[in-house]
Amino acid sequence: MELRDYSDADAWLARAMESDPEVMKHLGGPTPPDKIENAHARRLRCTQEGSIWNFAIHPAPTTGAVGTIGIWESEWRGEKISEMGWMLLPAFHGRGYATEAGRLILERAREQKRWRVVHAFPAASNGPSNAICRKLGFTFIGEAEIGYNGPPQRSCDWKIELFPEQ
Repeated sequence: MELRDYSDADAWLARAMESDPEVMKHLGGPTPPDKIENAHARRLRCTQEGSIWNFAIHPAPTTGAVGTIGIWESEWRGEKISEMGWMLLPAFHGRGYATEAGRLILERAREQKRWRVVHAFPAASNGPSNAICRKLGFTFIGEAEIGYNGPPQRSCDWKIELFPEQ
């Protein structure tokens, strides 16, 4: 498994995932094309600046990307937090790729001491993503209303501390 920096070559991946009803069913539904292009440009710029971590997930060095995973700064209940999220193309769901990518990105964050406490907010209805949080060692904090691509929906707040405060 490889995590490669998100690049302009990953625009097709963003379009494929974010316009797909299956991928987006727990995130408010498919995203309009203009919003996908704007989000891609923002992710690309922020990845290049180093202000976020955004990676394309490659199951092997010779395979194409099957999804994305990232950690970025967000605001939650009036505080700045680090948030993690992932998406996979539907053909690659259920193969353990998101869990392995999550393990790799969290391991990198621990080694580099970059993102000390990380939250994830999968929809409460998204059993597989909530299972990934459990497998990665996140602690369930509770439910919350989170808006991603439309009105707020019931989500789960998961949190993991990657290294002690210094």
